[in-house]
Amino acid sequence: MKQARILKNVSSRISVTRFLDYKAYLEAVYQAMKTEMDSYSYMQFAEDLGFARSNVMYLIIKGQRPLTNKTGRKIAEALELKAVERKYWDDLVAYFDSDLAPEREVILQNLVKQKTRTISDSDELMAQLEYFTEWYHVAIYEFSFTPHFTDDPQELAAALIPRIRLDQAKKSLILLQKLGLLAPDPETKKLKPTQARISTGHEIMSMALVRYHSKILELAKQALMTISVEEREISATSMAIAPERMPKIKKEIRNFRKKIMDLAAQDPEPERVYQLSLQLFPMTRKQP
Repeated sequence: MKQARILKNVSSRISVTRFLDYKAYLEAVYQAMKTEMDSYSYMQFAEDLGFARSNVMYLIIKGQRPLTNKTGRKIAEALELKAVERKYWDDLVAYFDSDLAPEREVILQNLVKQKTRTISDSDELMAQLEYFTEWYHVAIYEFSFTPHFTDDPQELAAALIPRIRLDQAKKSLILLQKLGLLAPDPETKKLKPTQARISTGHEIMSMALVRYHSKILELAKQALMTISVEEREISATSMAIAPERMPKIKKEIRNFRKKIMDLAAQDPEPERVYQLSLQLFPMTRKQP
């Protein structure tokens, strides 16, 4: 009974809404339990969560065994997650359990909305969050650096690929002005870029960026079918590498991206907005 009280106390101190991955949350709870009880083990953790005394929680936390919705509900009940925390946990598990892109998008939207309720009601922060939750806000801002930019919502909506709705274009222009990214020219009264930048330091931004990158990947899939090969460059390479090589490879990727941005910055009058996306991720599981 004492152990159950400790687990309840620990779970009440660690908010699941701080996490974007259920494995990281469970690991945090487990490590907190080890701090409270030196001899605590993954096998004991499994038993406390209502499973047989086994290595099941070790496998789940290390990503070697998936967490189903049914198992997730069992864990939520053992940790006594309530209200917002329970809803967030259920959606987090469902997001990783789903293989359907449309379903994952809906769940991710719900996670973003729930996470925003856990932060202070800052107008600036909420506006920054909105900026990264839709791809076209970033595209319109970059478009403003070209001579073809227009602040007419109807023309702006038609200029993007894929085309967006009129109401989306209107809201985006309002948002970009609210963020200080666009401002009226004193002479022409037309909107122009201000060179301001958006901070991504707050933890809520990480959730918004997950959705943003998901949207960009969807646009890349569309471009593969709708944009001619003369106007795009899409390639992929699979390779076997050692884990200790990753920091060097990631550094090279960052350097390459910076080099491309430096080349783009040399254009005095850029004509179009392009999206450069780089992905590097494992295709096999980490071995014990």
